[in-house]
Amino acid sequence: MGKTILVALDVFRENVNDHQFDSYSRSPMTDTPPIVNSKTVPDDSTQEVQTIEKRLSEALEELSVLREQLLQTQRLATIGTIAAVIAHEFNNLLTPIISYSQYALQGVEKGQPDLDLMTKALTKSFLSASKAGRICTSMLGLARGESDFGPVKVSSLIEETLSILARDPQKDGIALRVQAPDDLTIFADPVQLEQVLLNLLINAKQAMTGKTGSITIKAVAESDHVKICVVDTGPGIPEKILPRIFDPFFTTKGTARKGESRGTGLGLAICREIVTAHRGTIEVNSQVGRGTTFTITLPRWPNPSKDPG
Repeated sequence: MGKTILVALDVFRENVNDHQFDSYSRSPMTDTPPIVNSKTVPDDSTQEVQTIEKRLSEALEELSVLREQLLQTQRLATIGTIAAVIAHEFNNLLTPIISYSQYALQGVEKGQPDLDLMTKALTKSFLSASKAGRICTSMLGLARGESDFGPVKVSSLIEETLSILARDPQKDGIALRVQAPDDLTIFADPVQLEQVLLNLLINAKQAMTGKTGSITIKAVAESDHVKICVVDTGPGIPEKILPRIFDPFFTTKGTARKGESRGTGLGLAICREIVTAHRGTIEVNSQVGRGTTFTITLPRWPNPSKDPG
């Protein structure tokens, strides 16, 4: 893509160098700006300009394709980041299913079936399997990126994102609080916004690894906009790097801890691009030693009481 743009610019420069004196004439007695002399314009100049325009158009189309591929790559990278956590959570879901099933079968094999234990085993298996199914469905939806813009309940968006995260942060000593009215609605692509929220939650959780604290997700309506905030009580971000936090390839994870993936610096940059495509903004406020708050502002759906279905 970059090579295509450079070729187009080279052709443009050659066109200017070859024809600028043929295409313009100056008065021999003055330094006034050149006057176009249409009779001296080469016949092939129009064709060369059209060639340049065509190449630039192709470059823009290729840029659009590459941008979509980058979004897809980041979605998969996000899932890869939490793959180990999800695998661990699946193991936690399967363990009680296996244990209760074994206890229930032992009673049957001894000829003394325990109906209460069997009922408990079936109930536990159903709940665990249902949660596993929801996690898989959410992950596949995010990985495929198969979604369209439409009315979306903010509370449902947050719930779906947390199901992808799979592991309850409280198991790691991090309190999770969600404050989102059920009737708050936005017009959005849910899969893309799940990607944004998931990135913010993963960053917050990684920043608090090995420490206790809290993560709060809250949504409030302000006039014709909705603000979604992700607040953590982690170590915070130094003031000097805050202006660069959304720059592509800028990362604070260059020296990742053992077992933690090294950052690419694309997560927050893509988050901003997604939010901007939703006609919204994303901002960050942070204090070292106190925590960080990311605030997403999006247009409110005109009919927030209407069920998006």
